[in-house]
Amino acid sequence: MPAKIIAPLPPLRRRIRKNFFILIGLYAVLGIFMMASIFLSSGITPKMIHVNYDSIVSVREMQEAWNALQNPSAYTQKTTQSWIKQFDEAISFEEKNITEVGEDAAFKKILELWNQSKQKNISSDLLTYQKMNQELKSLILINEQGMFKLAEKSTNLGRSVFLASILFFMITLFLAFLLADGLASRLAKPIKAMAAVLKDNKGLEQKLRLPTPDSLEMRILTNEVGSLWERVNNFKKINIEKISAERERLETVLSSVEDAILVLDNEGKIIQVSDGMLKVLELKLSEIIGYSWTDLSTLKENYLKLRERLNKNLQQDNSFELTINGKKQVYAARFRNIITNTGVIVGQVYLLHDITDIRHRERLRNEFIGVLSHELKTPIQSLGTAAELLSNRSSKMDEDSKMLIETINEDVSRIRSVANDFMQVSRVDLHSLKLKIEKIPLSQLLQEWIKPFRIQGRDKNVQIEFLKEGSEIIWAKADIVKLPWAISNLLANAIRVSAPNTKVVVSITDRCDMAQIEIRDEGPGIPESVQAKMFEPYYQAPQSESSTTSGFLGLGLTIAKEVVEAHQGQIEYFPRKPHGSIFRISIPYEIIYGEDI
Repeated sequence: MPAKIIAPLPPLRRRIRKNFFILIGLYAVLGIFMMASIFLSSGITPKMIHVNYDSIVSVREMQEAWNALQNPSAYTQKTTQSWIKQFDEAISFEEKNITEVGEDAAFKKILELWNQSKQKNISSDLLTYQKMNQELKSLILINEQGMFKLAEKSTNLGRSVFLASILFFMITLFLAFLLADGLASRLAKPIKAMAAVLKDNKGLEQKLRLPTPDSLEMRILTNEVGSLWERVNNFKKINIEKISAERERLETVLSSVEDAILVLDNEGKIIQVSDGMLKVLELKLSEIIGYSWTDLSTLKENYLKLRERLNKNLQQDNSFELTINGKKQVYAARFRNIITNTGVIVGQVYLLHDITDIRHRERLRNEFIGVLSHELKTPIQSLGTAAELLSNRSSKMDEDSKMLIETINEDVSRIRSVANDFMQVSRVDLHSLKLKIEKIPLSQLLQEWIKPFRIQGRDKNVQIEFLKEGSEIIWAKADIVKLPWAISNLLANAIRVSAPNTKVVVSITDRCDMAQIEIRDEGPGIPESVQAKMFEPYYQAPQSESSTTSGFLGLGLTIAKEVVEAHQGQIEYFPRKPHGSIFRISIPYEIIYGEDI
């Protein structure tokens, strides 16, 4: 800012400094006045002590000497000359210490009586004796009255000083208030006027007309506010252009997305909507944007369903049917909070994805697997029976025939295992597993569930061992039909991969509010490269590793994982040293479900 524009205005700092010095001067004068008053009032006390009090003491000495001279037999501690000397010294001191009105006349009477007594060799009649005592008492009274007057004078002076100090303090306080009010008004008035201009201004595009400044500082502030106004106006224009471009791009994206999208702000008002959502709601854009989501002007079935479901309590895997152009279609609903860079939630986004074709394909797949497993069951049973009959007669066959029969038995066993997995999949929808939860003594039932596998293990010379730690009875809330599926799959796999003369250990314990079941074997284990995907359905291990993992891969682990997670539990795999596998199932003690979920 050029100096010639700012310089003519008086600095507000100079005015503040001037008023501040005035206040300091007023309070300095008050301090000096109070100290002077205190000094003057404090000088009365020594005067009162050294004048009147000394006079009274000297008169008391004269009284004592006079009584001793008139009655020597009662005052034997001094001689007559000593008493005379005491009287002379006291009367000489009093002569130099006369200050009060009437004290001089009383002193002269005492001096006259004393001189008369000395002429008569101190002897005196009774009348002279009494008159002397009376004058001495009168002199004491005069000095006492003088002391009282000095005390009263000191009190009055103190009161006067106190009242004058209060008056002066009130005057200076009032002046300080006037000065402070003037400064505050001088500061606040232009700022208030500037605030009123900013408030009344209709928009950034209008020119800002600020009040004329009356000080150097206000001129600087006015110039800075005007400059800031212009910069904000320029930023607004740039931001409006950017927002418009972003809005156009967003609308282009929303119009090209097939999914139905709904965007709400924190007040529940609709700020964006895709063409897909307009199609579902059967409303126009002008009937939606800016309106509250829970208060749209329609009572159509799709809107009522969505209004009930699309809220902050929406489950991520929620799905339901809507009617589009007279046809029933299945939609999956999801939502996300809109969060700024600072972590503040400013709205929600809801997305409806049409999964009608996906559900149709899943149903066809399940029907196909069900039919296939049913059609395979009878020929596999017949083939297995024939293979067993041939095995019973293998002793009469040559080595090549025996080898062929063993191959047939192995293939039949493998086909039967795959068929059983297909049959389980045909009965179970892994993504919507229904459980019937009840409280069960898991540690006791587990022993019953593993009994059939002891026979299978005995045939292969594999020992099945059961261990229990923790509570006497370990309880859990579980589905008594479906939980054994997971355990059976893991235990059957462990027996398959175990070599003869090895052991499979099934243990149960309760820790960390979880019931934990572990199945440990001494097989070859699962390679690290396979562990990440071994729970995926139909996963095929690489050819180089299939020989060591075929017992674990397929649908068995997928079924086990889905069953355990449906119980709000977790299934984990740990490699066992030096070789072998550990599968751990963890299920919470208390699982809150409905009767059938």
